[in-house]
Amino acid sequence: MHEHMTSAKQRDYAISLHLPQGDPPEGGHAVVWLLDTPTTWAPMQQALDAAGGDDMVVIGVGWDPPGAVDPDLRRRDFTQPARHEVPPPRGSADAWHEDGDADALLAFLTGTLQPHYLDALPLDAARQTLVGHSLSGLFVLQALIASPGSFQRFVAASPSIWWDQARFLEEAGQADWGAARHARVLLSVGSDEQVVGPEKPPEIEGEHEAAMLGEPHMVDNASALAELLQANGVDCRFRLFEGETHRSVLAPAMAAALAFARDAGNEPG
Repeated sequence: MHEHMTSAKQRDYAISLHLPQGDPPEGGHAVVWLLDTPTTWAPMQQALDAAGGDDMVVIGVGWDPPGAVDPDLRRRDFTQPARHEVPPPRGSADAWHEDGDADALLAFLTGTLQPHYLDALPLDAARQTLVGHSLSGLFVLQALIASPGSFQRFVAASPSIWWDQARFLEEAGQADWGAARHARVLLSVGSDEQVVGPEKPPEIEGEHEAAMLGEPHMVDNASALAELLQANGVDCRFRLFEGETHRSVLAPAMAAALAFARDAGNEPG
């Protein structure tokens, strides 16, 4: 099922819905808010099919009209305004056409989408999980700082912490994590992502490689952030998927995200 929503900034989004069959449990269904659906929806559907999807609502947020991944829209919605130069999209010589405006997407998500669907669907407001991959994984982490009370669980798969010279690690080191201690966090990454970042095309090698990579250090960054969150009292789990790349990790990462969202036996305190 698909619906269309427009934000206060007159930005059009395609909302994809996975709704379980049958009557909801007492208190409503747990819900996954899934970002970046052009890349995440299909592997999440595979995970639902493999595990049995009749107990979980998934609300996917993509762009309208639906289509291929648009690097400009991903930068606009999932990042903050850049402080430093970042690699061009997928190594092309073209400039970005949109700067970061993640605050606007977060406001749309928490101020429009959540109230609408919590009212329209039988959802359990106390069991909401925000899930993203790559740049949308970075967005999940930004939401954990900016709006920790809006969700109970946060899943950042292969988050692009390297973006904008890893400014998020700096911000995380300075943040007050007290309000996030109620939450549960899952950070995951593929072992083969350490040296091949999401924006590096295969033809970029040699002395130009580091610049095109934006110094991603995907595994190191995710591991360092997990340790930082744990040291600040946040319930953070870290998963390393051996042999997986930035693309191939999507399937196991979405399966892990679904299992994490379903884990009713270990609610945060």
